[in-house]
Amino acid sequence: MSYTLCTDEELFAMVRDNNDEQAFRALFRRYDKRLYAYCLRALGSHDEAQDMFQTIAMAVYDKRSAFTDGSFAAWVFTIARNGCLKVLRQRKQTVELTDETYVAEQDTSMTKGDFLLKDALHRAISELPDDYREALELKYFDDLPYEEIAATLGITLSLAKVRVFRAKKLLQTRLSPILGELR
Repeated sequence: MSYTLCTDEELFAMVRDNNDEQAFRALFRRYDKRLYAYCLRALGSHDEAQDMFQTIAMAVYDKRSAFTDGSFAAWVFTIARNGCLKVLRQRKQTVELTDETYVAEQDTSMTKGDFLLKDALHRAISELPDDYREALELKYFDDLPYEEIAATLGITLSLAKVRVFRAKKLLQTRLSPILGELR
């Protein structure tokens, strides 16, 4: 059987119904980078993000009988969100995103203006209200459709769209002076 042709939900049904370990591995290969990146942005630490990723994998497997319908992506990101929020609550402090959180491959073609804009964008994203930041990150960093953002955050579809729209407007307002300087 070719696991690459199966939907996420079909793969997960194989995991849930048949304890198919290959299907589980194939499914998590689809999500490993996005889930890890989500955890890294939320927690700000590579070690904690790696630990959380492992926790998510175990939780998905342990709770496999609980998922019976809907979007697998929304369900797994809900588990990730709840796990990250639990870690943050245990810290009893707000996590400040650092430059390390947004480490990208070294790009030698990047100009000083590009670097300043990227730095300003990351700072502006980290300063967004949590509700807006989380919806924006799920949309543009994790590439989730609005329906899955809504399911992940436990909000309506229209509210998910509104939060992403307002986050973009806030970013536009905060970055417009910088964009004017770079022209």
